[in-house]
Amino acid sequence: MKHLLHYAKMMAVFAVVWIILEEQVSLATAAVGALIGLATMIATDMYVLRGDYRETYPFGFRVGVKYVFALIVQIYIAGVQALYRVLTGGLHVGIVDIHTTLENEFHIALLANSITLTPGTVTLDRDGKTLKVIWIDCVTTDPDEAGPLIKQNFEQLISGGKP
Repeated sequence: MKHLLHYAKMMAVFAVVWIILEEQVSLATAAVGALIGLATMIATDMYVLRGDYRETYPFGFRVGVKYVFALIVQIYIAGVQALYRVLTGGLHVGIVDIHTTLENEFHIALLANSITLTPGTVTLDRDGKTLKVIWIDCVTTDPDEAGPLIKQNFEQLISGGKP
């Protein structure tokens, strides 16, 4: 039953995404999006993951919505800040190692990608739970000070609020 409920939630998400991509709100568009999403999930389960993707990629629906919203907001904020630094010549580029408390491989990769998507930072390398980041506003190279500035609240959002 839990598996079917998850499929139903994901079909609703795919339907909404399909409506946005098609730029047409109709029952037929929603149905096509939901069916394409269902077929994609089934094919991915059978041929790509070879296991339950909820175990492989542990990321809840509510956590995902909060994360995506926060990521979009942070991309815009960081974009304006980066533009200001570039235009005013206030660049202090440096490379810093930061540490994460995340345990799951997928969560660590998601954090690294979130950092890279945010203007002004790029994740260069990963070694276990340490990320090497190039940062255009490198005010410190101390990992304990730089980590919270670079990671923002992504780590907390990705873990669903768990430390």
